[in-house]
Amino acid sequence: MNYVHRSKYMNDSIKIFFLKTPLLIFIFLNSCAVNNKMMIGTEVAEIALPLSFESQKRKIQNNPNNQLFYLNASKSRITYAYGILMEKGDRLMYSDYYKSREYYSKSLDLFVISRNYLFNALEIKYEDFIQKMRNKEKIVFKKEDIDYLYWLSGSLAGSIQASQGDPQYLIDLPSIKWLLENAIAIDPNWQNGTLSAAMMSVYLNDLSGDKNAQKIALSYFELAEKQSNGLNASIFVTLAENYAVSKQDKKLFIELLDKALDIDVNKDKSFKQSNKLYQSRAKWLKSRVDDLFYM
Repeated sequence: MNYVHRSKYMNDSIKIFFLKTPLLIFIFLNSCAVNNKMMIGTEVAEIALPLSFESQKRKIQNNPNNQLFYLNASKSRITYAYGILMEKGDRLMYSDYYKSREYYSKSLDLFVISRNYLFNALEIKYEDFIQKMRNKEKIVFKKEDIDYLYWLSGSLAGSIQASQGDPQYLIDLPSIKWLLENAIAIDPNWQNGTLSAAMMSVYLNDLSGDKNAQKIALSYFELAEKQSNGLNASIFVTLAENYAVSKQDKKLFIELLDKALDIDVNKDKSFKQSNKLYQSRAKWLKSRVDDLFYM
């Protein structure tokens, strides 16, 4: 393959990748710490929640060596960006592209701030963490590090998605898998299979050309379903949107969305808020069947 064709192939692949559902969105909306208002995306939440960002920023400025302050500030920004801004931007993409891009731009700002906060937090504990991460060097992480690895992978994924694959953020794409693999090595069952669900999404959106990527993604889906007792709506919606659509399997698409919609959101409180959001997304996706399937 010559340079021109190779470049075109890579550009086309990236375009397809970023037209899919926001990368890894579900893994950051499964946290039991997510605020209910944040998940609903009301006008009140959209105005009120950012007000807390300044308070968090001041705490960090006054306590620059407090890892927990960095983590909490990142969690709220990432969840707000994914749960409200990116969700709105994604739905507007087909009706008002320029308004959609405004939401994505606001999201990018929050993802980058969160990414930098978490880099700082991990650098406090692990010297030269950023360089070691990008070089995929061995680091002996502890169980208390999982939160940091998980949310950092979310900020990296969000930065890539919101920027539509800007090279300065795309460079960290391999690091997402590395962070999640390290987290899984510590506790594979963390938060009822949230890490398995995350890896499913990573492999569904794989750009490396790995022929086994979809097979691996499906194995992670099965594991996540088992670990969550089938109560994580996001895995069904993500598989429907990323796998069934790519296969043009309308029957599977509907079945997966119906499974998500049939989940009792009160059965597992740790998934309650994300399940509400994903059931809303499932309904929206079902309304777009004719747009997503050719036959």
